[in-house]
Amino acid sequence: MGHLSPVSVLFADARGFTSLIHEHGPEEITPFIDEFFKRCYNIVINHDGIMDHFRGDAILGFFNVPIRHDDHVARAVAAAAEIQAAVPEINLSKGRPDLLKIGAGITTGMALTATVGSNTCTDYTVMGDVANIASRLQGVAKPGEILVSADVYDVVAGTMPGAEKRVLELKGIDEPYEAYVLP
Repeated sequence: MGHLSPVSVLFADARGFTSLIHEHGPEEITPFIDEFFKRCYNIVINHDGIMDHFRGDAILGFFNVPIRHDDHVARAVAAAAEIQAAVPEINLSKGRPDLLKIGAGITTGMALTATVGSNTCTDYTVMGDVANIASRLQGVAKPGEILVSADVYDVVAGTMPGAEKRVLELKGIDEPYEAYVLP
């Protein structure tokens, strides 16, 4: 019924998506999201991650299960940076230089990975605080930002010094949560 393993989880989500759909219509916005999903999939897979799912205007990817890598945290961070770098290219390719904006959140820790669902529809997914907090971090990330947990920053601080520290109130988390904005 699944395995408890160390994982790094990446959430990335479009900012103001409801307003974009309302203002521009789904016919104009869907090609942006479709291209965003394609790019995210390729980026996560190229870093030996698993693309868990696409939901609305968001993606969830995770690293270190089932393909184990000692550098899974760095792989998640590199994937997030590539995703953020792809956004201006997506916008320019669609003739709207500043339309799509993304916020991302990354955490690392123990989580359960399992195949869940029914007899006809299943999903290999990651569950636990690590996934929930990554979702919360991306939810408060500003456009263009990658917010990471302190555990993630501890791993990458040597290559990304000077990150801005934020203490956040996250839904469902009782105590203030320490996060960092990657440069």
